[in-house]
Amino acid sequence: MKLPTISGLLLGFIALSCGGEDKGPRVMPVNIGVDGQPLPPYCRPILPVSDAPDPGSGPVDCSALDGYELLMMDDFEGASSTGWYVNSDRTAEQIPVPDEDPPRTSVIPNGRCVNATPTAEAPTLCTSPTEVRGTCTQPARLSSRAGMHVRSGLLTNNGGQLGRDLPKVGCGSEPCMKQGTSGKTEVVVPGSPEVGPCSFGLGPSQPTQGCHAKEDYSDWDGVVLWARVAPGSAAGVRVRFGDGNTDDKSCACDPYTDQNDSSTGCDKWGTYLTFDSTFRAYLVPFKSMQQGGWGRKAPTPIDPSNLFSFAIEWSRGAWDLWIDDVGFYRSRK
Repeated sequence: MKLPTISGLLLGFIALSCGGEDKGPRVMPVNIGVDGQPLPPYCRPILPVSDAPDPGSGPVDCSALDGYELLMMDDFEGASSTGWYVNSDRTAEQIPVPDEDPPRTSVIPNGRCVNATPTAEAPTLCTSPTEVRGTCTQPARLSSRAGMHVRSGLLTNNGGQLGRDLPKVGCGSEPCMKQGTSGKTEVVVPGSPEVGPCSFGLGPSQPTQGCHAKEDYSDWDGVVLWARVAPGSAAGVRVRFGDGNTDDKSCACDPYTDQNDSSTGCDKWGTYLTFDSTFRAYLVPFKSMQQGGWGRKAPTPIDPSNLFSFAIEWSRGAWDLWIDDVGFYRSRK
């Protein structure tokens, strides 16, 4: 079976701006009542996205990753591992709730590929990004009984995201600096937290100078994840990485811009995907990732040797989304 292809760009998508943020120009939508006056903001509840219950996934291609080596970030069996965060624009309720630490995982009804039989080309697991291509022999687990299940009310501002910071070394105590509007060099000041009618977010941390990625993923082809949405759910997401030229912790850009001038902003690398109601393995090559075009233009393509952060971002809409088995992938040969 052919793997899912990467969809075209989703127009109008604005990435979430808290927690490993990818802060583009932000415009707060205004809800207008029948009398032409703005309606007061309110916290939208989680409602069913379809009149019928979710029937679960269609037939799954359990051999979709045959011929590949995998380096897992998380399989989400049991609790999610340390480092993951979940966020939203706080215009609607969401489960897992924003800033839950660690974000809760959920049992997949009937599981995924529970009784699958591995083929001779079944995927294998690596334990380190530096292992030589073709030498990883540990069989990868095909089955899954749990994943990250995101449900939300109607998000109307930036949407939400599931992400994590990747390990870094060399981070010092000196804060990042930038050229101010007056021409003087100024300290980069963390922006305000995400605030909405549902809750207040945690404020971003102060970026410091000297950070570099701890791990080198140059010999990997990209990132892989399994995903599906329930019928009636919004379906378009952006899978993105921040590297040494585009991440807010790199001191190479300013993560706290706004719609008045975003030209120095941390415009991270990403690819857009559209999910459907069947669990599928999505391969996202590094070479397919592009900047959004709103912030600082990176001097080089994405640098897998210096990755700072990873996230899956969902846009405005009501969501019933499953994400599972996230990791790096490469062909075995």
